Amino acid sequence: MGIFGKVIKYLQDEGLFGEGGGKRKLEGGFDLSLQIFCAVYSLYFLYTTFFGLVSQETHVGFYFLGTFVISFSLFKAGPRSPLNRVSVFDILFILIMIGIIIYYIVEYPKLAERMGSGVNTIDAVLGWAMILLSLEMARRTVGNIIPSIGIFLLIYAYFGPYFPLGLGHSGFSLARIAESLFLSGDGILGSMTNIFASYILIFVILGAFMEVSGCGKVFVDLAYAITGRVTGGPALASVITSALFGTVSGSAVANVVVDGVYTIPLMKRMGYKPHFAGAVEAATSTGGQIMPPVMGAAAFLLAEISGTPYITVIKIAAIPAILYYASVAFIIRLEAVKQDLKGLPASELPKFGDVLREIHLLLPVPILIFLLALEMTPFIAAVYTIVATIVVSWFRKSTGMGFSRILEALSQGARGAVSVGSIVGVLGIVMGVCSLTGLPNYFSQFIIYLSGGHLFPLILLIIIAGLFIGMGLPTTPSYVILVILGVPAMVKMGIEPLTAHMVALWVAVQSNVTPPVALAAIAASAIAKSDPWKTGYEACRLASWIYLMPFLFVYTSILNVGWNFGFITTVFASIIALLSWGGALTGFLFRKTTKFERGCLLVSALLLLHEGWTTDIVGAALLVLVIVLQKLSPGKQGAPPALGASKE
Repeated sequence: MGIFGKVIKYLQDEGLFGEGGGKRKLEGGFDLSLQIFCAVYSLYFLYTTFFGLVSQETHVGFYFLGTFVISFSLFKAGPRSPLNRVSVFDILFILIMIGIIIYYIVEYPKLAERMGSGVNTIDAVLGWAMILLSLEMARRTVGNIIPSIGIFLLIYAYFGPYFPLGLGHSGFSLARIAESLFLSGDGILGSMTNIFASYILIFVILGAFMEVSGCGKVFVDLAYAITGRVTGGPALASVITSALFGTVSGSAVANVVVDGVYTIPLMKRMGYKPHFAGAVEAATSTGGQIMPPVMGAAAFLLAEISGTPYITVIKIAAIPAILYYASVAFIIRLEAVKQDLKGLPASELPKFGDVLREIHLLLPVPILIFLLALEMTPFIAAVYTIVATIVVSWFRKSTGMGFSRILEALSQGARGAVSVGSIVGVLGIVMGVCSLTGLPNYFSQFIIYLSGGHLFPLILLIIIAGLFIGMGLPTTPSYVILVILGVPAMVKMGIEPLTAHMVALWVAVQSNVTPPVALAAIAASAIAKSDPWKTGYEACRLASWIYLMPFLFVYTSILNVGWNFGFITTVFASIIALLSWGGALTGFLFRKTTKFERGCLLVSALLLLHEGWTTDIVGAALLVLVIVLQKLSPGKQGAPPALGASKE
């Protein structure tokens, strides 16, 4: 066996060609070195964010390099890779990436000049090295699905003439593909990486500071103090904590992990079935990605790609997010009353006095909102909020952040950013290939043809496409793919670009609760010790409002923020609709519904969600009819006499 064969065998033994091997538990010098690297990495980007960039190529190059180093240090190539140290091959890969980034930064002015004028051999070789290492980084951290998409698009770029259904193109050489993905503004080190480096990393670091400061714990304690004693209190507390913590983390899985360890065991103890408890946490945590002011990575991409100020995104996203949480809370409340699930005894709840002693830790959230309202750039506002988080922690000696906790937050922020940042290379491949081949134009023409030129089936097709795209993909890559493939079609059909991007965002978010691969539901089922399939389908039901909202964006005035008559009536009709929708899904209002009543509630909800006086009046009348029928014929249910009643 030659040297090449030995290398391939070693890589196979490492597990390089299978699924990733999971996270390492570094020890000794490896762990200390990574902690120092992560802290310095975070400090560097905080410094450049506040005081200005050294250069654009250095900015994106250092971000990609830092993400790569952390990913290859934290994640094993396969199950046989070393657990407590970085392997020799990982160190070699890191050194190769250091060389590529140094070459990119030093040669950048010349690279820009010779782009498109004949491919340089070194550019092609280093370009393919970066492509392959980007695919490997994504494979280790998020599994095989995302790199598989990247590989498919690379095949599409090369074998273009052989693709059917009007998707064919002339095809590109391997050298041309490498040059485009390595050097162009749509490639791996292009606009996508710049957005991640400029916006997303800083807000992940902010989330780490707020978590380490104790802000997350105060969110949980406050929610239980408010809702703990009412019927369904533990589940309603999950709604509040996820909505509040979502403003910090912007990650559905992070919400589940942080909140679920508290809320899910309590829900199970109070009588909720394990799969329902997990579903509640998954559905409420999913809303964190659409809850301002920090809505997750995809929202920052939305602002940049659509050319919309982030404060505008916050304004138009607030009411839809509140309606989503209201719908989830109402369904949970109905299920709690239906099952006669009481709240927690006062002795087991946090005391308001104790919560108030640490309430100052929540001050960074309104500070961030205030700074954004002043139209300060989001990344500068995030830096000021990080400083505010440290300062407000010093208001009480018991909560003060010292040097070790600040270092912990810096390190935790860099590590936390890897879960999103590790896919940026593949996203660059996706965007670069689409730009090179013109795929979005082909796809938009195709789905417009399938829709027959009608708007409703077009939105339905995009939602269906989102269901398939979201199977195994986190929100950010799902959103990017939908933007590339779906937004152009919606814009061609007359939808405003910002509205089209909001549709894509909400369709992408649903991937967290959409079986068979629902990331938030799987994380929740692990905590609840429940069947992932049952948890996923239940979460899908609880979060069902998320599937209706894209139609509201297109057909109503819900995004036309302002105290005008059309907007107010749309919001009011939506509030009534979610009451009907909750009753239809649970089969319960004041008592169990009959089939006729349930049908009336479903029709009522759909009519109320259709903008227009006639449909609103008929929809409201159907809801009133069901309420009257339930009041006149209470049946044999031993449920509370009123929808809002408590069992205490």
